Amino acid sequence: MKERVHELKILPQFFWAYKTGHKCFDIRKNDKNFKVGDVIWLREYKDGHYTGRCVLGRISFITEYQQQDGFVVLNFKRLKLDEAV
Repeated sequence: MKERVHELKILPQFFWAYKTGHKCFDIRKNDKNFKVGDVIWLREYKDGHYTGRCVLGRISFITEYQQQDGFVVLNFKRLKLDEAV
């Protein structure tokens, strides 16, 4: 089965932690049926619009441990653009 690409908004105060590699996980509502191997496309979102900056990552681990119902922790490895496809 082919991996899917999930486009997700990310606020500026979190964007640089992902961009610099200091943060490699995210807690999200699992309304997109995330799977290991899927690509996440984190698009910076500020003042009601996208800034044009983004980070790509491939989900490497998912857990629901200690999360609210319907939420998951996604661990991912950052990707270069040519690695995402």
